[in-house]
Amino acid sequence: MKINAELVLKLRKSNSWTQDELAIASGLNLKTIQRIEKKAFASLQSKKALASVFNINVLDLDHKEQAMKKCTQCQSEKLYKYKKETVLGGFGGELLPSLASGTFSLASFLPVVCYDCGHIHLYASNEARDKLMASADWVEI
Repeated sequence: MKINAELVLKLRKSNSWTQDELAIASGLNLKTIQRIEKKAFASLQSKKALASVFNINVLDLDHKEQAMKKCTQCQSEKLYKYKKETVLGGFGGELLPSLASGTFSLASFLPVVCYDCGHIHLYASNEARDKLMASADWVEI
């Protein structure tokens, strides 16, 4: 699951801990700490261990979505989003192959349109994004 890696890094540094020291204090593997800080993904057990060692609520480690403030094309702040996620594409989610929830299901998106330049931004659903790292069909760039 997605985790607030920036908070983990901030808390680790505020304690003047190396990644190895955090691994020892939390009972996690060093590679787990490195992955969490780099990829921002952790199991529930890892989140609980980190919350415990930092003495915070496990929910504080949840990833917070950043709201889009400006158009990536023209920097306009006149952005409009649809009220809810919508479905685009055909069977199997052709716009996001291998990321739809089932063989005959559709991929869902949140469309955002810039008033000034007309650029359309499509944001994949959390469910689709959660499948990215495990998918053999998608590679990080």
